[in-house]
Amino acid sequence: MARQQVAEPGGEPQPESSPMPAVDKALATLAELAAAGPAGLSLGELATRLKLNKTSLHATLRALRHRDFVAQIPESGSYRLGPTSFELSRAYTRHLDIRAILRPRVLRLAEEIDEVCHISVLDGTEILYLEKMESRKPIQPGTYVGMRLSALTTAMGRAMIACEYTDYESFATRFSGALKPRTQNAPTTLPEAWERIVQARRDGYGLDLEENVIGLTAIGMAVLEPHGRPLGAVSIVVLTDEWHRTGPEYFYQRLYAALSDVVAPPLMLQQPMPD
Repeated sequence: MARQQVAEPGGEPQPESSPMPAVDKALATLAELAAAGPAGLSLGELATRLKLNKTSLHATLRALRHRDFVAQIPESGSYRLGPTSFELSRAYTRHLDIRAILRPRVLRLAEEIDEVCHISVLDGTEILYLEKMESRKPIQPGTYVGMRLSALTTAMGRAMIACEYTDYESFATRFSGALKPRTQNAPTTLPEAWERIVQARRDGYGLDLEENVIGLTAIGMAVLEPHGRPLGAVSIVVLTDEWHRTGPEYFYQRLYAALSDVVAPPLMLQQPMPD
C-alpha cells in the first residue's frame, strides 16, 4: 500500500513520515531482500537501494539476523532472507482453510457455466475431493466428496504435481507404483505420466482428456502458498464434445478469472512456466 501524502506549505505533497523509523527501516530492508531473491545483496548494495547509512543499516541487519529474519551468506558476505521470514508465511498458510476460501466462488462458477466443478487437495500420491458442484447437464464423472483418485491421471493432480516437482527423479521417487490407468487414454508408464506433468507446467493448468471417464474432459488449476507449493486445486469437468466445440481457452479463462477473484496474497495462482 502506498504511503499517505501530506502537503508542505507552498510545496508538493510529501510522503508521511513513519511513526517508528527503526521499524520502518527493518521492514524496508526485508522487502528489498525479498525482491533480491536467494542471491541476496551486499551491505553496500542494500544501503544504496534504501538510501541509508551503512553503519545504521548494519545495526538493523544485526537485529534481523538475531531473530533469523535475515541470514548472511558465508561465501559472499551478502544478506538474504532467513528462515524466520519463510516460517511466517508457512505459519499463516497452515491455518488457511482452502475449501472455505474457494467454495463460494467455485459454486458460483459452476452455476454460471453450468458445468461440474471440483475442489481437491494433494494427499500423498492421490487427490482427495473436498467439494463437488453439480451441473444440470448429463455429466457423470462418478466423483463424490471424500473420494480419492490417482493424482497422475487427473487434471487437478497434474496441476498440483507440476507446481511441486521440476525434475523427474524426485517425482519418480514419490510416485513410483502410483499410476492407476482408468481408461485407454491414460498413460501406462511413469515416463508417460511425467510428460503430462511437464505439459501442465508449461500450460499453467492440468488436463484430463477422457483419462478417467470416456466422454468427459477436465481442466484443473492449482492454488499455491507463497513458496509455490500447492495448497489445493479446482477443476471444471465438461462433455468432450462441448470442450471441442467451445474451445479450451474459454474454460481456462473462466477458471482463471473465477479463482483470481478470491486468491489473494500471500496465496498465488498457478502460472504458465515455459521451458
